[in-house]
Amino acid sequence: MCAIYRQVHMIAKAVQWIGRRARQEDAYQVKFFPDGVLSVVCDGMGGHHDGALASSMAAEAYVRSFEKHGDMPMAQRMYRALEVANETIRRSFERRSVYGGTTLLAVFAGAGVLRWVSVGDTALYLWRFGRLLRLNQDHSYRDLYREYIGSGMTAQDALRKGHVLRSAVTGESLDLVDAPLTPYPLIPGDRIILATDGTENVIDPSILGPEGRAILNDREGNLPVNIIEACKALNDPYADNATVVAIDV
Repeated sequence: MCAIYRQVHMIAKAVQWIGRRARQEDAYQVKFFPDGVLSVVCDGMGGHHDGALASSMAAEAYVRSFEKHGDMPMAQRMYRALEVANETIRRSFERRSVYGGTTLLAVFAGAGVLRWVSVGDTALYLWRFGRLLRLNQDHSYRDLYREYIGSGMTAQDALRKGHVLRSAVTGESLDLVDAPLTPYPLIPGDRIILATDGTENVIDPSILGPEGRAILNDREGNLPVNIIEACKALNDPYADNATVVAIDV
């Protein structure tokens, strides 16, 4: 099922797929405001208890805090919402004596610029003039493994082996946070894509092929649906949960 959200100058679409997993541990929120659109995507940590709860709780807490602190400067407002999401997870999991965690990527597009806060490896991409750029940091070991590409390790190997996170929202201290103070300028025609790691075999820039480029170039089709359909077509028996939110400017 595809969710569609519209504003005068932007349209956002979102799709999820459970993959070959027993349950969906991704969560997302999309909300339009008078000055732009907020999107939050979280990928629960499947190796821990209650990853699904952590992701949904973090996404919901983030949006509530963002709505509440509308008087703050935008960069401060977005970082504060991350702290609230992290604290919400801490309190909930302490009460239940369990441990869980999630990645978190929050994006606000409006007034011709893009801002984000991210922890973990959920990707923020920009498709512009036929080029796919990753804008946020990857807080996993994939980037470290990519350094070995060319010395025997392929890009696909780096993706497969580098899933362990170096930072996540778990209620503990946030060791790595990507929160640029300077907003990223947008231009008409930009496509902003938030995607969990279940999509990386289709749209990761390091392995982007003709099929992926065709999907990203298709302005008539539904971008998140087409990305998910391409993921399904790989017939990967270990396919992870996949969530895609796309914002067209």
